[in-house]
Amino acid sequence: MDELSEASWKDVLLSGVRNVPYRNRKFISAVLLAAVGVYFLTGLYAIQPEEMGVVVRFGKVARDGVPPGIHYHLPYPFERVYKPKTAEIKKVFVNEKGGGIRQAPPGSGLEMLTGDTNVILIQMIVQYAISDPVAYLFATEDATLLVETAAEEAMTRIVGSMGVDALLMTEKLKAQNRVKERIQMVLDSYNVGIEIIGAYFQEITPPVEVAYAFRDVASAREDKNRIVNEAEGYRNAILPTTRGEAERMLRDAEGFSEERVARATGEAERFLSLYGEYRRSKDLTASRIYFEKMEKVLPRLRIYMVDKAGAKGVTSLRLMVPSSKP
Repeated sequence: MDELSEASWKDVLLSGVRNVPYRNRKFISAVLLAAVGVYFLTGLYAIQPEEMGVVVRFGKVARDGVPPGIHYHLPYPFERVYKPKTAEIKKVFVNEKGGGIRQAPPGSGLEMLTGDTNVILIQMIVQYAISDPVAYLFATEDATLLVETAAEEAMTRIVGSMGVDALLMTEKLKAQNRVKERIQMVLDSYNVGIEIIGAYFQEITPPVEVAYAFRDVASAREDKNRIVNEAEGYRNAILPTTRGEAERMLRDAEGFSEERVARATGEAERFLSLYGEYRRSKDLTASRIYFEKMEKVLPRLRIYMVDKAGAKGVTSLRLMVPSSKP
């Protein structure tokens, strides 16, 4: 074969083609044309509504952000199309078994050390979406593993800076938000084109060995909060009533004071006017005062009529007789 020249090879091929019957040559040409047509038709591709197309030509991105619809690219091996689902919300379950386990057994989870040196078990679900298809496809080999690792790092950092009571009771939502922000910051530093939608604690519990003690503490805290709320409710109910009663008593006292002062002032003015009349006419004024008093006193007394002519013995009646002396 090595001894054959290029011209001899061409002659052999031409002679072989000439020896093929015309009908067979026409069939072979049709088959070849059909094969070429099918090959070029393999370049047709469809992008679904939840997808975004990325076309790669010889390992380099030729087009990205291809919208949903029917499109064409050069057939393999010239170009290749990737279709990441950018509208899909993906989930990573972070628990003791690692990512991908939807629900770990109750009382299990990742062991975390809190800021006050208590051990708690945490199960978390992280939701994320693709924000940059090109970075998502080529910046990391396993995006799910990266999200899971970033979530574990964020949980370790945030949980280690908080107390167990705050995590279990008062600041659980705040801890979730801080973990979400931390995961996003880590992923952004790697530029992997992932946006964290949410990070939620599926379960956060103390270890089984000390769970009863935590329940007792939680129950005592609930009792404390209930008693405090009841006391505040009683205070809120009694204070307005007491303030209203005090205000009413103050108004009554002020009214009574004004009434007494006005009455005393009137009595003093009346006394002064009577004293002036008394100085001008003592007997007449004294008699008038006496009769005025009797008009007030006598209606309340029992009056007895005594017949002195037929009386036996001595009868003493205390009669009020005005003095003739001034």
